[in-house]
Amino acid sequence: MPPYEIVNETPGLVRLSEVLSRSGAVALDTEFFWERTFYPVLGLVQVATCDGCWLIDAVALPDLKPLAPVLASPEVVKVLHDAPQDLGILARAAGAAPRNVFDTRLAAGFAGFGSTLSLQALLRQALGVELAKAETRSDWLRRPLSAGQLAYAAEDVIHLLPLRDTLLARCASQDVRDWLAADLSRFDAPEVYRDRDPQLAFQRVKGASRLAARPLAVLRELAAWREREARVRDWPRAHVLPDDLLVALAERAPQDRAALLAVPGFPRGMPEAVAEVLLGAVADALALPDAACPQPDPSGGLAARRALKPETDRLLAHLASACGPYGVDPALAASRADAEAYLQSRAAAGGDAHPLSVGWRGALLAGFR
Repeated sequence: MPPYEIVNETPGLVRLSEVLSRSGAVALDTEFFWERTFYPVLGLVQVATCDGCWLIDAVALPDLKPLAPVLASPEVVKVLHDAPQDLGILARAAGAAPRNVFDTRLAAGFAGFGSTLSLQALLRQALGVELAKAETRSDWLRRPLSAGQLAYAAEDVIHLLPLRDTLLARCASQDVRDWLAADLSRFDAPEVYRDRDPQLAFQRVKGASRLAARPLAVLRELAAWREREARVRDWPRAHVLPDDLLVALAERAPQDRAALLAVPGFPRGMPEAVAEVLLGAVADALALPDAACPQPDPSGGLAARRALKPETDRLLAHLASACGPYGVDPALAASRADAEAYLQSRAAAGGDAHPLSVGWRGALLAGFR
């Protein structure tokens, strides 16, 4: 069982933050529960340096704001595996946007391993360490935590610093390390940790891609209302209104109470005040000029993607061949969706504005014609 110290009082967290601020690199992980809320509920934060391991009890502590200087410090490397979700949770809990992040899952793709490996698989392949996963589905909000839970939590973080060293050493060249650094620098952008603009929430609604411009405008207003409501109430989006109902409302665009109640699946017991808000959102969308409506999928849908398939396959094969000598996972260079978007951009305007045309990806694509 790895040695660790439990931190469950604010003075202890303040002292730990001072220690971590003087460390060159800090390994981080979180355990949380996320089923009945909009935001994940943090249960535990695991921290490790070369000198020790600490398990921070987020249930016992009033907040994690003492960790803010560590997260925000450009001098302290924060090492995590599959970092985005953990970083978002920590940024919200501590009230600080992280800086100087090293994601071992991302780094694995530059170091000759797959870029989608779990921590368990990567540690096995890179360090020969076997992690036990018996506590994967534990209740991290229940107290007291068991000895098995605490040991599992510590194991998840204590190997991250040596793993980082190994991955950097396994990069094929300084060029590859520079490519990795460029991709890691995206974690430094403060906007990564902000809530998305509610007016963009419609883009993630299942079924939105089949809507024309005007129904999309209705969906945009309804989804924005749902997003704000879910945040305020801390409910899952589907507990406010499910996606299929949002799309049905967008398609029908009801303009009075009777039409609203006629939409299939609309709750008969919906409070009058909420119904009025929904009708107001529909009315706002219907009043927009055509130019202010969001446009349907510019890719042209499934038929257009099928037409692009031979060229997309050729581009992905080119990238796979170009990545090979560097030991870089081609999946890091571009997904199929990235490749399709690049080809469409290139056909429309030369492709110079697309992310695939710049940086190390652009260099690997230089020979593609």
